[in-house]
Amino acid sequence: MKNLIKHKEGESSMITWTKKRIKNNLNFLPIWTGATGIGKTWSAISFSYDLDSNFNAEKQIVFSFKALMELITSDWFKNLKMKIVIFDEPQTQISNKDWQSRTNKMFNFVLSTFRHENIILNFCTPYRDFLDSASMKLVHCEFECQGVNRKKQLSHIRPKLLQYNPTLKKFYRHSLHVIRNRKVHKMKDWFVKKPPKHLTDVFEARKTEFTDKLNANILQELTQLEAPKQIGFRKELTERQQEVLDLMNELGNVDNVAEKLKISSPSVYAHLKLIKNKGYMPTRPKKKENNYKII
Repeated sequence: MKNLIKHKEGESSMITWTKKRIKNNLNFLPIWTGATGIGKTWSAISFSYDLDSNFNAEKQIVFSFKALMELITSDWFKNLKMKIVIFDEPQTQISNKDWQSRTNKMFNFVLSTFRHENIILNFCTPYRDFLDSASMKLVHCEFECQGVNRKKQLSHIRPKLLQYNPTLKKFYRHSLHVIRNRKVHKMKDWFVKKPPKHLTDVFEARKTEFTDKLNANILQELTQLEAPKQIGFRKELTERQQEVLDLMNELGNVDNVAEKLKISSPSVYAHLKLIKNKGYMPTRPKKKENNYKII
């Protein structure tokens, strides 16, 4: 059985099973799910540290697909005995909502072709369906974070090995079976200890930097969406519209502008509406009418 492992004293059976998988020339793609702040990434860090005490939080935790590719193609990473990566908040780049994007297609291509690299790629995201369906088909295990016992400093995880049936288009969830004292036990619960402080400090600093950058990018996108309303993005006026605007600034009255241009007052109002739609307004107050000012 692929999901059967013999218990090793002093080591978590999930760690033993993962090491066996890598030894058999396979990669491992687990997804850590759970509510925000429940300890997904901390648990993934602890898992990574148990696999390799030299795990480097500065280099081996990434927040973008580009950073992931830079890491796994680097000579430093290729020379690691245990090639571990934590991809935190992947839904910000490879989400289910834009699965047809070029980034998603490249990401799925990478996942489907790097089996021989023996990489352990951890995804940390609130919900499994945040990833697109093509990515999820390649995930081997879901670690459901149930909560944190702060007194004992343990995270409660429910591990489920995933098997996808392409014919039925359905996922099957299996438990890891552990041989202990000549009996086979299902691994229903897994309690992961708090990771070392030197790793969590680095992660928290990098996560803050990532969040600040993400918020700045969101603000920039919102600003660009509103850009057409700003003066610097106003459309040019036609020759007649500019003439109407200049006369409104000079005379301050629709009827006077109409008389000057020898057109009807409704025509002047029609021009003013188009002028306002382009982001311009007269600066001189109109007599017995609403005040205008540049916006």
